[in-house]
Amino acid sequence: MTKKNLDQYLKTSLPQASLFYGDGEFWIGYYSKLIAPKLAQREDTSVFYYGDYNFLAVYELLNQSSLFGDQILAIIKVDKKISKKDIQGLLEALSRNPNNSLIIEFYRNEKKSASEYSRDFKEMASVFKGDRVVEVRFYEPNANEGVGVLAHRASELGIQIHPRLLSSLLELQNGDIAIALQELEKFTLYPREITEKDINFLCSALGSVEIEDLLEKIIKRKGAEAIKLYAQLEEEGVTEMELLGALENYFYRLFLVFVYMRAFGRFDATEVLGYTPPPFVQTNLIQEAQSMREKQYKKVFETLIEWREKIFFGKGKESNGIYALNKLQGILR
Repeated sequence: MTKKNLDQYLKTSLPQASLFYGDGEFWIGYYSKLIAPKLAQREDTSVFYYGDYNFLAVYELLNQSSLFGDQILAIIKVDKKISKKDIQGLLEALSRNPNNSLIIEFYRNEKKSASEYSRDFKEMASVFKGDRVVEVRFYEPNANEGVGVLAHRASELGIQIHPRLLSSLLELQNGDIAIALQELEKFTLYPREITEKDINFLCSALGSVEIEDLLEKIIKRKGAEAIKLYAQLEEEGVTEMELLGALENYFYRLFLVFVYMRAFGRFDATEVLGYTPPPFVQTNLIQEAQSMREKQYKKVFETLIEWREKIFFGKGKESNGIYALNKLQGILR
C-alpha cells in the first residue's frame, strides 16, 4: 500500500495492525502518531523501543482480553527485521482479540544497505496480511507534502500564515518537516498573521554542518575551539541571528529531552521531537541532555535571551557573540 492508498483507507476505516516502512522516516512516525490515539488510550499503549522488543512480551500483551472492552495497543519501533513467525504469531493474537491493536515502525539501520533494508521489509510485508491489516511503504516527502503538513498543523494551532511562508520555513530547515513543525510552535502566541520578518527573526537554518560542529564543541566544553569556529562562521557570512537561533533550538531540544526523562523515566523520540531519529542519534541526545542540570539550563536560556535582546536593540554589536559563548562555557563547566 502507498501513502495515497492509506489516506483513502483512513477516511472510512481504522487498521487493527499496521506495518510502516520505507525511506520516508518522517511519515512512519507521523502516521503512527496519527493512528495510535484512535486505537487506544495513552495508559493502555505500550511502546517497545529497538532492543527492547521481545516477541513473548508483545504476544502476551496482545493476547489479553478484557471483559470491560478495554483496548490495548502495542507499538514496536525497530531497525532490525522481525521474523515471519513472530509476525504471524502477533497477528493471530490480534485475530482472537479484536479490541487490541499493533503498529510496527520499521526503520532502516544505518549499518544496512538500501537493498538489505528493502529485502527485509519485503519479507515482513509478505506475511502482514489479513482483515484490517495494512502494510505501507513510504517515500521521502516532497515539498508540497511538507507544506501541506505544516498548513494542517498551523490550522490546528490557530496560526495565521500564508503557504508561501510555510514553504520558506521548510526551505530554511533544508526540507526537514519535523524541525519545521517545531519551529512553527514558536508562533502560537502571535495574535496576527505571521510575516516573513517574524520567520527571519525567530527561526534559523539548522542544516549547516559547521554550525552543528559549533554546537558539539560548546556542549563538550571546548571553549577555545568554539570561539575559533564561531569567528570562522561569521567570516563565511553566517549571521549572528542565525547562530543564535541554532543555539536556541539546540538547547531547547536538549531541555525537552531532559524534562521528559525526568517526568517519565524514559525517552520517546516521537513524543518529544515529533519524529524518530536513528538509535545512535537518540543515545547522543540523551547523553547530552543529561550532562546538564536544571539550573544550568535556566542560566543558558537567560544568556541566550540576553544575547537576542542585544542584537535586537543594537547593543554591543561584534562582541555579543563572543561574550555569550564565553558565558555559556562558564555555565557548562
